[in-house]
Amino acid sequence: MKNHSSPFQAKRSGFTLVETVIAMGIITIMITAFLAAFGPAVQGIRKSISAKEANRLASSLEYEMSILRDDSTGIGDSKYPTAFAKAFFWIKNSVNDSKDDYVLIYQYRGDPSAARTDGTLKIYNGKDGVPGKDYVLQSVVRRMGVNGTWDRRRIEQELAPGVVEGRVFYVRMKQLIFNNGVLELTTEHGKILDPYGTHDEAATHEDYPEAVIAFQAEFYVLKSSIYGYVNGAFNLTDDNNDGHPDATGKPVFTRNLAVRR
Repeated sequence: MKNHSSPFQAKRSGFTLVETVIAMGIITIMITAFLAAFGPAVQGIRKSISAKEANRLASSLEYEMSILRDDSTGIGDSKYPTAFAKAFFWIKNSVNDSKDDYVLIYQYRGDPSAARTDGTLKIYNGKDGVPGKDYVLQSVVRRMGVNGTWDRRRIEQELAPGVVEGRVFYVRMKQLIFNNGVLELTTEHGKILDPYGTHDEAATHEDYPEAVIAFQAEFYVLKSSIYGYVNGAFNLTDDNNDGHPDATGKPVFTRNLAVRR
C-alpha cells in the first residue's frame, strides 16, 4: 500500500518571508551598533588628517612670510629689503585679480642632492624613485610674480605632471584691525591700515607704525594642480557675488596669523 504524503508534509526549501524579515532586522541592528561604536572613531581620524594638513599649510605660510630668500624679488626686478617688507607686500596685494600677486602653496618632488639659491630643492625629474631616498616632498609657498622672474619660472617647473604632488592651494590674505577693542577683518581689502585709532593707511612697510600685522588667511583648493591651468584658466572671477572665486568656491579653511618686523 502506497503511503500518500500530504502536501503540507512536503520538504521545504529556502526561507519564508517572516524568516527573511527577521534576519534583515538582526543585520540592521548589528550595523547600527557597529556604526555607533566605530563611527565616531572613523570621523575623528578624518578630522585629524584634515587638521594636520591645515596646520601644515598655515605653518608653511607663516614661515615663508618670516624669511627673505636670497633671490626673492618684489615688483619687477626690485628686491624686498626685509622679510617684513615682503610680508607687507604679499598681504596687501594677495586680494588682487592680477596673476602676478597670486600666492600658492603646494608640494613637489625635490631632489635632495640639489639645492637652489633660494633654499628650496631642484625638481626631481625621474619617472620612478624611492620616496625619501631619490626624492623628498618639498612644501613651498610661492607668489606667482611677474612673467620671466625666478618665482614664475620655479612655479612652472614645480607644477608639472609627475613633479607636483597633491593639491595646490590659493591663499588670500586680509588684514585684521581693532575696532572698539575687538580684532576684526577690515573692509578695505588691498590696503594695510594702522590697526589702532583712526586706521590710517600705510603706503609702504616703512609707514606702518606697528611691529605686527595681524591677518586672516583663506585657503582655497584649485581644481587642477598643473601650471597650464593655474596660469591660464584659473582666475578670481566672482559672478555669483558670494565673496569667493567661482573657480574654487568657499575656502576649505581660514586661519588667523601674524607677521612681525
